[in-house]
Amino acid sequence: MERDKKGRFLKGTNGDLFEGYGKWYDKFGYPSIWIDGKSVMVHVFVWERANGERPKGYHIHHIDGDKSNYELSNLVCVSPGDHQKIHNGWISDDNGNWIKKPCKNCKEILELDLFYPRKGLTPSNVCKKCSSKINKEKLKNDPEFREKKKKYLKEYYNNKIKKNV
Repeated sequence: MERDKKGRFLKGTNGDLFEGYGKWYDKFGYPSIWIDGKSVMVHVFVWERANGERPKGYHIHHIDGDKSNYELSNLVCVSPGDHQKIHNGWISDDNGNWIKKPCKNCKEILELDLFYPRKGLTPSNVCKKCSSKINKEKLKNDPEFREKKKKYLKEYYNNKIKKNV
């Protein structure tokens, strides 16, 4: 175990140092250090030292997915929603626009227009093709689902007719 300048053991460290600070790995596997009596993740420390304080609620993401690679070129500040999309396999273009995502059912990476849109939300998690298969199977085997679908379609078409009149 490493000791500080006064000869005391560095709190919570495994003996490794990062720029003179005692370093250890937290329960999620992130290298962390003690600064002014507080635990700070090394990748956050490195990013904030170069870029200033990160925006409230934002995350620092490892581009290559390696938690022990805290080189500045491997770190990017992202919103929590974008961070979740990255880890869920979404793909963006060079401008940062989301263009593809995996289907939860068939696991294929598909264009976003191959998923049903949801009002004010991200597209559905199952592609249109899989959704159709799932619905056909449910209609065939689940009488309660069949009745709900029948009622929904009746209301949908009645409202559509009223709007066109």
